[in-house]
Amino acid sequence: MPIHLPHFRRLQTGLIGLVLWGTPWWAMAADFIYTVQPGDHPWNLAERYLKRPSLALALRQRNQIADDHRIPPGTQLRIPKDWLKLESTQVTLLAVAGDTMLRQGSTPARAAIAGERLQAPSGLHTGPDGSATLQFADGSRVLVRRDSELQLQTTQKSLLGQASIVALSLLQGSVENQVTPLGDSGGRFEIQTPAAIAAVRGTQYRVYTDGQTMRTEVLTGAVHVANPTGQVTALAAQGTVAQSGSSPAAPIALLPPPSLDGLPDTIERLPIAWPITPLAGASQYRSQLAATPEFSAMLSDEVVDSARMRVRDIDDGSYVLRVRGIDAQGLEGLSAQRTLVIHTQPEPPLLIDPASDAATTAARPNLRWTQGEASLQYRVQLSTHGTAVDEQVVSSASAQPPQDLAPGIYQWRVAAIHPTKGQGPWGDAQAFRRVLPGPGVDIPQPQDGSLTLRWTAQPQTAHYHLQVARDDHFSNPLADADADTSQFSLKDLQPGPHYVRVQATGTDGYAGPWGSTQTFVVPQPPPSRWPALLLLLPALAFF
Repeated sequence: MPIHLPHFRRLQTGLIGLVLWGTPWWAMAADFIYTVQPGDHPWNLAERYLKRPSLALALRQRNQIADDHRIPPGTQLRIPKDWLKLESTQVTLLAVAGDTMLRQGSTPARAAIAGERLQAPSGLHTGPDGSATLQFADGSRVLVRRDSELQLQTTQKSLLGQASIVALSLLQGSVENQVTPLGDSGGRFEIQTPAAIAAVRGTQYRVYTDGQTMRTEVLTGAVHVANPTGQVTALAAQGTVAQSGSSPAAPIALLPPPSLDGLPDTIERLPIAWPITPLAGASQYRSQLAATPEFSAMLSDEVVDSARMRVRDIDDGSYVLRVRGIDAQGLEGLSAQRTLVIHTQPEPPLLIDPASDAATTAARPNLRWTQGEASLQYRVQLSTHGTAVDEQVVSSASAQPPQDLAPGIYQWRVAAIHPTKGQGPWGDAQAFRRVLPGPGVDIPQPQDGSLTLRWTAQPQTAHYHLQVARDDHFSNPLADADADTSQFSLKDLQPGPHYVRVQATGTDGYAGPWGSTQTFVVPQPPPSRWPALLLLLPALAFF
């Protein structure tokens, strides 16, 4: 599906132009310190390293050089960086992931390619699953996170001491930066946003902007954040928020790293939403996944509102995970980091029969599951009370236990086996109950409307339930009673057909299936002889 890229925007020069703000506070401390070598003097230094030879006089005055044809070796000279000759440097697009677009100069935007070289002005735009890492000439790196737009404004170095000067414009989104220490090189590394500028001389830090707000989180070193209304310095494990038109807020402590104790080493289900220990002060949590500890390419970057580690769909493999809390101001805290193995393929099949918590009277029930691709085999495991009673590998989507199962509760699960990838994760175990069929009843011949029903006692039975009715639906039972033994007596039965069935209830309270419905007939009683005798009484009286 094509990516619809919004036009790369340009910041208004009134917002980011350093000239309109006057000389920034960090410029005064950004002079380059040069150590004089044998043979150096103001004129040959200006010829080799400065923008104009005439700056030799200014160099002599600034450093109070007495002899303009000789300077003692080892002397340290202060040279404003604005005097230095500069040349453009290339930036390497070290890694690219997801939908990441690049525009260089006035050329149309296109998909970015890892390994290519960029020059200012250039722009990067990452989509919802995109990320990219830039590497600069001095080794500094910038990770552009998802949904971000970054412009390279200046990427230069001076001929004197290789001082690096980098200016980036973050229009929206967020970046994570690892800046090589600049020392006394006179270099600078700035990230400009509509709300403020973050300038460093060597540190690890993160910057986020939505156009009106800038959030800066310092991991190591220090970051200076300034706008026309004020400035602050945030130290390691501190963060600050700057709003357009307002002074940057005083730095506050970042949240500590969350605990990842209890997180399994291997994940077998995607997407992942694994609970973690809640972090005091955190209103959200960010989970990031990369192939290497450098996090050059972000393979998953998810934010959730609950204390969970979340990862979207990703290929099997070993990854590096980092998780951090986000406070109410949106400042992201320090990260907890660890390795994580994803092992989800081949996916386990879905279990069909016996269904979950089903009961079966079959001594060797037929276990069935969904059929995957034809090359797969399946490992089937059957257990009871946590002990495996059978494990077999089959090529079809069904199997039967090799021996009769005793009555009881069983669990079964299946894993798919790929011919080259090997066995995938086990599917969820599913329980079923093996029960004996309901008792069959031994029915004697009724005598005078009475009889005693008997049946074979079943093991692990607490009691039996018996029903007797005149219809085989047992809609209006004549007897509906429990018996503690395997027999039950009936009296005063009316002539005609009767139906009976018995059900066993186990010691665990489970009521098994009804036994088969059986029939017996109560015969009509023999005709009474009293009427005939009464007719004979007159005749007997005559004699």
